[in-house]
Amino acid sequence: MKKEPMNTFLGRTVSVCFSGIQNEAVRVGHPSFFLVGDSHASLFEEPTWFLFKKYVQRGTTPSINTWNAAAYDLKTWFQFLLAIHVDWREATEDHRRMFADAYAGAVSSNGFEYSEITINRRLSTIRAFYRFAQEQQWYSGMIGGDVELVEQRNLPIDEDMLAHIRSSNWHVREKDPLLFKVGRSDVVRPMQVKELRKLCSHLGPNAADRRGDMRRVRDRLIVDCAIYGGLRLNDVVQKLTTLKFLSLIVEPGQELQEFPIIIEKSKGKVTRQATLPGWLILDIQAYIDGERADTVRRGPKGHKAIQLFLGHANSKVAGRPITNSAVQKMFELACRQCGITENVAWIDHVTGEKQAKVVPKHSFHDLRHNCAVLTYHAEVNAGNPEPWKVVQVKLGHKSVKVTMDTYLAHVTIFGEKQNIVDVRKMIGLR
Repeated sequence: MKKEPMNTFLGRTVSVCFSGIQNEAVRVGHPSFFLVGDSHASLFEEPTWFLFKKYVQRGTTPSINTWNAAAYDLKTWFQFLLAIHVDWREATEDHRRMFADAYAGAVSSNGFEYSEITINRRLSTIRAFYRFAQEQQWYSGMIGGDVELVEQRNLPIDEDMLAHIRSSNWHVREKDPLLFKVGRSDVVRPMQVKELRKLCSHLGPNAADRRGDMRRVRDRLIVDCAIYGGLRLNDVVQKLTTLKFLSLIVEPGQELQEFPIIIEKSKGKVTRQATLPGWLILDIQAYIDGERADTVRRGPKGHKAIQLFLGHANSKVAGRPITNSAVQKMFELACRQCGITENVAWIDHVTGEKQAKVVPKHSFHDLRHNCAVLTYHAEVNAGNPEPWKVVQVKLGHKSVKVTMDTYLAHVTIFGEKQNIVDVRKMIGLR
């Protein structure tokens, strides 16, 4: 990549654009930086090339959301440098420290203070950019080089697939001294029994057993896949297809039996086997034959999506696959309508005054924690002496430590319900 002459940085404003087309050279969502002057704009080549080589082109970071986050991280850095009149090629580690301090006490546009996680991500992106700039000989300063080398013990042998090739129980990693220490977060919480019961009842009936309730069932099924299958949001929206269910046969008496469902390229691009109970398979098949078939008929002619969950028949997106954001909005709205909310303090960035805001108490991912707790209790009641192993497999965890320390940290919320192995009965839905 030819780097002469360099763009003039000071005296401009920085803008980021995201490609809406795809061809051999550009992918949809590809971020590009521009330096905008009074009369024209020019491509800001260095950060654009960095994002392409380290994010867009790399198969290990395929998510457009990841590209966008990195682009905005750099944009805030360049805006900071412009505000203090420092050319990006003259920036030092002291400037990066000033940047960290500025954001540590700042308030975002939505009224909340920036979290340590967000600030750390931005600092790490900036450091990665300058290391890349050094490799390309664009930058000769010290940003990226001021790190501490720390010895860290390897994972236990039963949690480390590569333990047999390691020559030592220790390895050395780099520690960025500017990063804030982030403690363990318990933001993700399983819903309480009464909340779960209220939410499910609000979202609709069981598709295969309506009992006269003719409301739509799609949103209830989406939530059920997370509660009873432990599926992540992206797995439910992007990975479930009609083909996975049409060939399954649930015989009478198999309603509580777990049926395997293959999830291709789940988190970390790993294909794993999930399981759903027979009664939920029957509900999904009823949805495919009824509500889903109706929205397909009303959708675009000649276009048949294979994704399981589609837009409602009376909506503008009838027959088209739903999106992750649409499900998140559905879930947040349902929580608000059910009164499953909490007050959080925020700071008005105009007046500087602290105020209260009502927000949903839970996120969609919290339902995955509910799956862990429900499955644990069902296994205990079935007499399984090691119930956590079933939970580990169901959620697709490589390490049982993650299952125990994070997902089973709240196993007491459902209490001891003797001899109940149908998780629906634990909630009170059957």
